[in-house]
Amino acid sequence: MDSVKAQRVMDELEILRLLATLAQAVDDRDEARYRACFADEVMGASPSGELDSWLAVSSQDYARRSIEAVSAMRWTHHKLCNSVVDLMGDRAAAKADVVVDMEASGREGRLEHLTIGGRYELEFARLDQGWRISKRRLVRRYVIGDPRLADQARQTGA
Repeated sequence: MDSVKAQRVMDELEILRLLATLAQAVDDRDEARYRACFADEVMGASPSGELDSWLAVSSQDYARRSIEAVSAMRWTHHKLCNSVVDLMGDRAAAKADVVVDMEASGREGRLEHLTIGGRYELEFARLDQGWRISKRRLVRRYVIGDPRLADQARQTGA
């Protein structure tokens, strides 16, 4: 295999490993490891929900808010699959299917489950420390269970 092809294979494997690390870090509530998956500034989906609307956030704030959000749940399990990576020199884009299962106490104190499925749309930058996520959004495809469960868990504490 020539060196250009070998580099492309190594780059794609590094990006796939980065995505697996991201999923494990959030499920482990490991904020430092989660933050290390991102560039210093991350473009995230705007709270407005508009598809072409993005909001720049520091990786520190992005990681803190993400870990706080999942910490209200008793547990979460992120599963990523069907990743398709497009390399463009020191930049890359990818789409990866995601299924997130979670459990928290519902309104009546009973443990309830929620599953959210969709597709991550991501962009990456090659930095001195390796590939990092520079842009990310989740496009939801389905929800199984009460979508308010996560908000209820944050209000009452898991």
